[in-house]
Amino acid sequence: MDIFTYNIADLGDDERNVIERFVGKHLTENQKIVVHVLDVDSDVSGEHPRAAADYAILADLEDAEAALLAAAMTQRSPGRDVSL
Repeated sequence: MDIFTYNIADLGDDERNVIERFVGKHLTENQKIVVHVLDVDSDVSGEHPRAAADYAILADLEDAEAALLAAAMTQRSPGRDVSL
């Protein structure tokens, strides 16, 4: 399992474009992208984390940032690609 955090302001145009296309929305300079990579075989239970507390990424954030991220993670995904 690996966790990667990137400040959007630090990304080059090409990197930002790829990430924006991947997440399906425009990102602003004051945002971060957090990527959590799991090995298929490492998840013995077959269940993925369901709540923000299940993700170790909240430990490095300020309370306000953690609350925003937790709220975003608990929203339902539209389940479709959104063109930019």
